[in-house]
Amino acid sequence: MKKKIALIVTAALGLSLVTACGSKTETTTEATTEATTVAEETTEEVTEEVAEATADNASSGDAWEYGEYTYTGDDNVLYAINYYMCDELAKNYDKADVSIPVVNVIDRDESDPQDIKVYGDFSLYNYNLEGDTLVCQSGGNYPGCFHVKETDAGAGFVVTSFDVVEDGANYDESAKKIFGDLYEDFTKVSSDDETREQIRKDTIAEYCSSHNVPATKYQDYGWDPVEFSAGDSADNEVVYMGGLYATDGESDMNLALFRSSGTPVVVIQEGKNYYYGEFTTEDAKLEDGTEYVKIYVEDKVFGYHFDDETAMSGFLVDENGKSHKAVGLDESVALEMKQATE
Repeated sequence: MKKKIALIVTAALGLSLVTACGSKTETTTEATTEATTVAEETTEEVTEEVAEATADNASSGDAWEYGEYTYTGDDNVLYAINYYMCDELAKNYDKADVSIPVVNVIDRDESDPQDIKVYGDFSLYNYNLEGDTLVCQSGGNYPGCFHVKETDAGAGFVVTSFDVVEDGANYDESAKKIFGDLYEDFTKVSSDDETREQIRKDTIAEYCSSHNVPATKYQDYGWDPVEFSAGDSADNEVVYMGGLYATDGESDMNLALFRSSGTPVVVIQEGKNYYYGEFTTEDAKLEDGTEYVKIYVEDKVFGYHFDDETAMSGFLVDENGKSHKAVGLDESVALEMKQATE
């Protein structure tokens, strides 16, 4: 069985920052990933107002409990790009509840597998949940070209570098240099605000559905809230959330977690037996104190533990309470398991 991808990404890039998802602040692009903001008095006033509004309307202050944004499609290259945006680009902003990218691909060149080029119009927005609204705290637009390659171990894909269109007077010149023959396509895509907002809306809807976030709208500073329905996206689809398969040679056990029509479901395969359906969970510990999640499905009790949010490794616990070393389950295998239950 194949492994799902693991991602470790580091790179340097220039940045375009937007304060409160509406007031763009001019920056100087540096190779060292730093962006120096030139803030005028009016921008400072707007920033102060945003801070005051955030303080007045902030939720209870409890730790964010819904999980980080993760790409749920089956394209490993796009997984790497989404991961990079949420992991690296988000570092340039104050901490928010969640960062959600907007990925609008213009073209893709896979002629060199060691340098896959993905051209597009990319944005990142950072939100705090206030009531039923994801309120945008900050964000930025990053048109450019991602360079991606498969890891040396063959376990996934990583972003090796990111060419970003510069702000200000060098915008057109740098865009032409990066996009080349695709420049005209880029100008059309970058000026299509309607498509960008639709992608943004669909991505937020999918995220809220797959992570049970109780939001029904999102809002930029100074703009009316935009309503969305989780049913517009993932609620009507089968979304693979992650899984594991045992690798210790003592167990033939697979576990796959899905959202099906908005409902969390699990498929567990143990030998020729399949257990499938909605489930309940509770926290548990092995005899040595290691924590894991006990999962109940079809009157059976199993368990699982992911080592980290990449869902690349962990362990499974069989019906007898014995743990087995495990690694990430490939989505194609997980879907085959689900199909076997239908």
